[in-house]
Amino acid sequence: MRLSTRLRVSVVALAAAVTAALAPGVAHAAPPAGDDFDTATEITALPFSATIDTTGSTKAPDDPTSCYSSSQGSVWLEYTAPSDGIVRAKAQSGRYGPLLSVHTGQRGALSMEPGTCTYNVGGAKSVHVEAGRTYYFLLAEHYAGAGGPVTFTLSASGPEPNDSRASAAVASLPSTFDGDLSRATAEPGEVPPSCDTAATRSVWYSYTTTRDRFVQVITQRAAISVHLATDLSEVDCVSSEAEDQGAVFAAEAGQTYLVRLAEDAEDAGTFTAWLQTAPEISPFTYVSGFPSVYADLWFNNYPGDPAGRPLVSGTVDLGDGTTHPVTTPVFQHRYAKDGTYRVVTTGTTADGRTGSSETEVKVETHDVSIAALTVPTSARAGQTKPIKVSVANTRYAEDVKVTFYKVGVNGAYDQEIGHSTQRVAASPTGQVVFPFAYTYSAQDAATGAVTFRAKAVIENWSPGDPKPDDNEARATTATVRPAAGGNARTD
Repeated sequence: MRLSTRLRVSVVALAAAVTAALAPGVAHAAPPAGDDFDTATEITALPFSATIDTTGSTKAPDDPTSCYSSSQGSVWLEYTAPSDGIVRAKAQSGRYGPLLSVHTGQRGALSMEPGTCTYNVGGAKSVHVEAGRTYYFLLAEHYAGAGGPVTFTLSASGPEPNDSRASAAVASLPSTFDGDLSRATAEPGEVPPSCDTAATRSVWYSYTTTRDRFVQVITQRAAISVHLATDLSEVDCVSSEAEDQGAVFAAEAGQTYLVRLAEDAEDAGTFTAWLQTAPEISPFTYVSGFPSVYADLWFNNYPGDPAGRPLVSGTVDLGDGTTHPVTTPVFQHRYAKDGTYRVVTTGTTADGRTGSSETEVKVETHDVSIAALTVPTSARAGQTKPIKVSVANTRYAEDVKVTFYKVGVNGAYDQEIGHSTQRVAASPTGQVVFPFAYTYSAQDAATGAVTFRAKAVIENWSPGDPKPDDNEARATTATVRPAAGGNARTD
């Protein structure tokens, strides 16, 4: 059956009406208070604490992106400082987010306060405030739809107890310190560390030793400078970016030293530091190469200092009457005679620590040579004739392998004819003969001559012969004739 056009329209209209009547009401959640910079929630007194629901928060085109680039929704709070000081801001939630950052300035031209960008870590951020200035706290959701309850707190805070030089914390040896440089300030006229002039937020420690000793100060993050308490002269300084393992200084009995830990405003935060006895140093020299009278050895000098300080003076005694400055990292030396040499390395760091170590270098030169390769001056195809390889050895008894080759012609590979291994005793003048034999071929006759090669190798001596240029020899049978009554021609 077909419905009329009017009836079809009526049915559609009825269905739409029923759907509208049955569908529940749909309402979009209103943005939270402080959703826009111009409507930031004002904080009038400290301490302040509130639970803020960022659900439905929106992003304005001019929201700052200096803290982790961007956000999908933001809530703003503002606080005008009645006096100079430090406040601590903290945002916590049971989920991933939000970002917290602190800004000053005007809308569209905001500047983020140093070190105030935090990414869901839950820790409080210190803000150094100035009287009469307004600070804007941005809670930014990094992902769309990620809003929810956030507990935001803002409270006044004092500086670190040892923020000034006059209030330096007294330290003993060993000691461990914990602190927060974000709550530290720079005293009027305070000169920053020479090795890190941007590190202006500082805390101080005082140490007096009862005897002469070397002291080390280590921290995970901060510039370290050590000063004489009498005149504030700098004894040592290590920047927060240095690879050295802390500061090291020579403490004199009865002398008081001031240790300053400092960081720049952007990176200032919590730290742990240790005051301890400086490690002893053990300078050493690593020798590489195969020791022989024919080879230069490489000597590599190392400070052997766990604190990572270089050596400023010292020597390497090579044991043969020669010395070399330890301050040269790498040098070469050749010993003139076989023997065992005692190498003594002594060095001193700039802070005055001195140490030494010893190692032995055993020079043992294994060297053989082919004194002669004796081959016939002439031969006929088909003849087998003796070949002699004479090996000389003036140093140590060796097992020597001699391989005998026919040298290839016209680019062909050398052909091994045979090899032999013998014990070759050391002798100032004697030689050991390695006998071989070779049968001359018709091809040799066609060529008219044959060149031979012999190679001697010391067996069971992994470094090999340090003078390989005399381990090979060549000789030529200059005339090879066809066999008697035959023809040297080959097809």
